[in-house]
Amino acid sequence: MADTTATVKKNVSEFNSDVLANEGYRYTSNAPYSSVVSNKRITDETEKLLKKIGNVKAVIDIGCGDGTYTAELKQRLPDIAFTGFDPASEAIGLAQKKYPACSFIVGNVLDVTTFPERKFDVAVIRGVIHHLPTQSEAIKNAALLSNRIIIIEPNGNNPILKWIEKNSEYHIQHEEQSFTSSFLQKICADNGLQIKHLSFIGFVPFFFPEFPSKLIYFFQPLLEKIPFLGKYFGAQTVILAEK
Repeated sequence: MADTTATVKKNVSEFNSDVLANEGYRYTSNAPYSSVVSNKRITDETEKLLKKIGNVKAVIDIGCGDGTYTAELKQRLPDIAFTGFDPASEAIGLAQKKYPACSFIVGNVLDVTTFPERKFDVAVIRGVIHHLPTQSEAIKNAALLSNRIIIIEPNGNNPILKWIEKNSEYHIQHEEQSFTSSFLQKICADNGLQIKHLSFIGFVPFFFPEFPSKLIYFFQPLLEKIPFLGKYFGAQTVILAEK
């Protein structure tokens, strides 16, 4: 437990430092082209799933960071109440100032004592699990906040991503890791969640050179239609799981 706490504190410290240095996270403030289009694809898919679920009134965005993508979803889906939830207090403070249309809370998915005392129609946990030392516990706790969870994670089936994780300064500094889709499905099943949707989206890696990113992004809609290509070379795994 001590090691887990130390790891979480280190990761939170890194993200708080990002906010203080950049007035937001490095992939949201002055972000390179690759991060912009990668994040747009994730937001598009999240919006699509929320619309598909239907009758969604309240969403909690677990690990919302500086609130950029919580606010994007609110702008696209104004009838839904969005609550952002993150342990990085500097990020939450910035989000509260910049995005008053959403609610933001300092809290940790690994610490249920920090949870709001209510349940939500959907919990979104976007790009969070790979920062945590205990992935199954995160899913277990997220299910306390909602019976329906949208999980978006870097695609650990992708060998190129595995190489980037070992060589990218940002990925090393933030102890980034990724998990296979089989692993993500297993931890959902272990915590009583059924998989309702599984897909692989995007082909542009974060913090990738601009010219190849533009080339990949141009062909991305076609690439996503090729069977099995996304599973092994897609950028993100997307899961909708329900109790």
